Amino acid sequence: MQNGANTLRSLTLFVSSHFMFNVLGKLQSEILSGEKRQAVSTLTLYSRLIRQACDFSTKEDISLNEEKRFLENYLKLEQERFVETPFHYLFEDFDNELDLIVPFILQPFVELAVLSGLGSTNPLLKISYSEINHSIRIESERHNQEAANKLSEKCEIAQARLLHFKFAYQATLTDSGFLQDISLPEYK
Repeated sequence: MQNGANTLRSLTLFVSSHFMFNVLGKLQSEILSGEKRQAVSTLTLYSRLIRQACDFSTKEDISLNEEKRFLENYLKLEQERFVETPFHYLFEDFDNELDLIVPFILQPFVELAVLSGLGSTNPLLKISYSEINHSIRIESERHNQEAANKLSEKCEIAQARLLHFKFAYQATLTDSGFLQDISLPEYK
């Protein structure tokens, strides 16, 4: 029951974010400006993401591959939203159906990487999984400190959730960017 409550809280944290309202605002703008194809694309991605979120809210854990598909939908919506400040993303070694992760555990840290990297010279977000270390690394640039400050409360809650599930988190600023490392517990 406790895990279900934590998953529901995480879903609420995700859904109640500005992201949801920003996507709906973008959709409204596309409809009003007559961009029907783009509006349908946005609505399709958004409904797919919300459907995944509702499905995940009933599960205690999901595969890394399921997490990847969820984050890809999220990132595609963010790419559409930030078309003036484009970024790219890359997943490495996430096509794994055997290793499991708690739902909604990565999204706040991916959001932090996206928003804090906007406007950078090298807009690549890299999310990689190491089966050997049983860890996830999120690499990006940290160009926009204001975005990081706005997300600080959400990230504090997400970090507390990581600790609850016995994950370890470390964020490091380097000359070349921003690294977030999340060590996963062995709980297959």
